Amino acid sequence: MKRALVALALLAAVPAAAQDTSKDGKVETVEVRTRADAVGDVYRFRSEAKYAEKTADGQASQHNTQVFEVEVLGVAADALRLRYTLKEVSLTDSSGPAMETALKALIGAPLDFRLRGDGMLTGLDNWDEFKSRVLAGVDRALPPQDTIRNTYHQRFAQEPLYAAQDMVLGDVRLMAIMEPKGAAPLGSNVVVDHRRSPPGRALSDIRVLKAGCTVRVTRAAVGGTSGVQQDFTTDAVVSSRDGRVISLNQRRIERAGGSTIDEQVTIRRVSAAPEC
Repeated sequence: MKRALVALALLAAVPAAAQDTSKDGKVETVEVRTRADAVGDVYRFRSEAKYAEKTADGQASQHNTQVFEVEVLGVAADALRLRYTLKEVSLTDSSGPAMETALKALIGAPLDFRLRGDGMLTGLDNWDEFKSRVLAGVDRALPPQDTIRNTYHQRFAQEPLYAAQDMVLGDVRLMAIMEPKGAAPLGSNVVVDHRRSPPGRALSDIRVLKAGCTVRVTRAAVGGTSGVQQDFTTDAVVSSRDGRVISLNQRRIERAGGSTIDEQVTIRRVSAAPEC
């Protein structure tokens, strides 16, 4: 797919009312997260990820479903202190059952962390305890020479913030990136895209679905580096009241030579959204 054609298609998909959102030279905005976060708030989500990779050497695939909770432990001006707890998991992987076995070691283990409004992790409060508990569970479940067991030890040995993002908090961080706060500008804007590391640029579009109730946030990036072409689109419905994702769909396609990666992520809020 040609980069320019995709960019034009993305712009064409934005409703006319959302493209021109200025009045008398002022950009129209919508207020999101009109109810402040409070200690004790608990949100439950169900995520489903499908991954397929094709290379000259063969194919690999994974289907991963998780149910997790996010609890507010503390509120500050620059970040929230949150607790992530995995509740349920089901995973099938073309490499075999060891991947699901290892992931189940995370069930019930709380991870306390701090998250900035732009989705950036700023701290981990119980990483050593969490890491020890998870790796002990993996070691009990898998034999010493198992490849997945060794991979878990390698991944958890990374710099803690990166390891937490890589192995545990990917869905939470993605939702935070897609959740505008305060007076969010309506229409299309080019933004820094923290979905990728290092961050790139993306076209972001925000429009009201139901006044005082829900907004739709879309972020799309098309580009490539070093021979890798990437199409990357995320679409979320967010509550205007508590500012949390109600539903999210993401599609990422990467092409490099004869290799292709196709990843789809769906997140649905299981706990009740505010009435409106």
